[in-house]
Formats: sequence, structure tokens, C-alpha cells
Amino acid sequence: MDTPKAPLRDAITRFDLALMADAMALLAAGLWRWSPQQGVQRDISCLRLLGLDETGLDDLGWLERVHPDDVAALQDALGACQSGRLAQIRLEYRILHHDGHYVRLEERAQRDLLGQVLGVVRQLDPLAVIVEERHGMDPLTGLESRSHFEQLLDERLATESGSFSLLQFTVDHSAKILQLFGEAACDAMLAKLVRIVRHERQREDPFARWDQDGFILMLSQTDRLSGLEIAERLRLEIADASLLPQRPVTVSIGLVQSQSGEQLDHLLARLASCHGQARREHNTVVG
Repeated sequence: MDTPKAPLRDAITRFDLALMADAMALLAAGLWRWSPQQGVQRDISCLRLLGLDETGLDDLGWLERVHPDDVAALQDALGACQSGRLAQIRLEYRILHHDGHYVRLEERAQRDLLGQVLGVVRQLDPLAVIVEERHGMDPLTGLESRSHFEQLLDERLATESGSFSLLQFTVDHSAKILQLFGEAACDAMLAKLVRIVRHERQREDPFARWDQDGFILMLSQTDRLSGLEIAERLRLEIADASLLPQRPVTVSIGLVQSQSGEQLDHLLARLASCHGQARREHNTVVG
């Protein structure tokens, strides 16, 4: 058979690419390839799973969007496949959609004889929020919900298992930020802020989303002075982070230490007083 002329060959290629893109959209799936020379290259079909396209990219990379509890498992699996320790992998994880909620993806990848890895990522539950309030978690950040945190806090007070500190913080000027950047950018900013706090603590202290732009963190076995040091460190780290383009993001933090025999309402009232003062002053710690 004769080799197709260039125009015909180009037309076939365009047809195949268009057909592949339609197939990926129909399957709610995306393609990617990894090589030692070029690293990971993701097809536009991967971006569309997250509500993105080539003209609407933000400053979050793929791994930065993965739920904090799922990042380590994904990195380990990809590293094992890239290094040749595993010929193929299959796992599920949660990732932040551009609209601000988490979706569940299935990742499959296989290493070929040339040392390259071909991967397919597929959305398991399209357009659905997989962590819901009724399951005790906030759908945007994957943190404890307010109601679940209050339950944990009440149980902790009832056990008399040593004092602890509570740290409550809110993003300053959140209404203005929402007006300037929009809801999607603000949601992405909150998700990155949560990762900063998780990384700083490196422990399983209860951590919850308290309201639209506020969070609360229990500091186990931590007195007031140690808690104030932690709060100030977090305040500075958040202010130094690039959470939004060309605009610093700051937080106001209130902190209290629990007292023996204290009731939940009293503890939260003391915390609200410190937090309220911090919010009036902006970018400060009160405790």
C-alpha cells in the first residue's frame, strides 16, 4: 500500500486526536505520560476532569490539588511505577475540583520496556462531592465539620485527659478577597491554607472548618504559652505564602487553654472573645 500523502496523513492524525478527545470526555477520563527526560505530561482531558482548560489554569499543580490524606499514597505508587519497582499501579484518591469541592479519581498506570509510564485517570463519581457534612467532614477541605468537631471537643472535656489549647483563625478581609478574585480562587486559597497548617503541625490534632472563612484547631497537650508560639508561627507562615496572585493573605487568630471542669459553651465563649478581638485588629494573635 502507498504511504498516505502528507495532507491526508495530517487529516487522519487530526481525526484521531479529535476522536480520542471525545472518547475521553465521554468516559470522564484523562491521559498522561511520564518519561525520565520530560517528566509528567498531562493531556487536556485530565484538566477537564477538574473543570479546567488551557485558558483557565490556576497556580495549583496536580499533586497540590490532591487531598492531604491521599498525597503520600499517590506519590509512593507513582514513584514505584516510575522506578520500575512496580510494573503497573491502580489506586483511588480525592482531588480538588476548580469549583471548590473534592472529586474521586481512579489512577491506572503501566510502565513499558523503555522506562516510560502511560497513565489513565478516570472520574469515579462525576460532579459529586464525596466528603459530605453528614459524614462529619467539610466538602471543600476534607476537614472535620463544625458539628463533628464540637462532638469531639465535648468528649475530650468529659474525659479529663489533660489540658489542651484551642486555636481559631479567620482569613482577614475575606469579603473583599471574594469580590476581587471570585469563589473558585478563594476556595483554592482556603485549600492551600489548610495544607500549610497540616504541614506545620505534622500530627493528628482535630482540625475543622468552623464557618465560611474560619477554622478551629485543637492543640493536644499544649499550654497557653506553647499555643501562642504555634499560633504566631502559623500567622507568619500564612502571611509569607503565595496563596493569591499579587496579594498577601493574612489571618486573625484567637487562642485559649482549657480549664479543669470547664463546659463546652464556656470554653467556646472564651475562644470567641479572643478571636473577635483578633479579627478587629487584623493579622494578629490574641490569647
